[in-house]
Amino acid sequence: MNTNYQSDYKKAYNQKNKIVTIPLSNAFYNELKKRAFVLDIKPNSYAKSIVTAYLNDTVPKTLSQDRKEFIQQYTHISRGIANNINQIALKSNLNETVDVNILINSLQHYEEEFKKFISKV
Repeated sequence: MNTNYQSDYKKAYNQKNKIVTIPLSNAFYNELKKRAFVLDIKPNSYAKSIVTAYLNDTVPKTLSQDRKEFIQQYTHISRGIANNINQIALKSNLNETVDVNILINSLQHYEEEFKKFISKV
C-alpha cells in the first residue's frame, strides 16, 4: 500500500478544489443551520448548494420530502381546477351547453380539497 496515499490525495484534491470560508453572523448561521436541518444535510453542504445553484443560475435541488409532497398536492389540486376551466372554455367555444350542476359540484369538490390542503399549512 502506498504510504503517501493521503498526501497524494490531498494534493490532487487541492489542485481541483478550493475551500471558501466566510464569516456569518450568529443569526444567519442559525438560519442556515435550521434550513439545513429541515433538509437533513449539514450547514456547509446546504451553503454549497445555495452558492453553486446561484452561480449556475438554477434553483437549489434541496427540497425536503414534506415540501415535495406539499408541492405535488398543490399541483394536483391546481391542475384539477385548471382542467375544469379548460373544459368550460372548450364547451363555450363549441357553443355547447355546460351542465351547471356538474360544474358547481366539481368546483365544490376542489374547494373542499383546497381547504383541507390549506389547513395543513
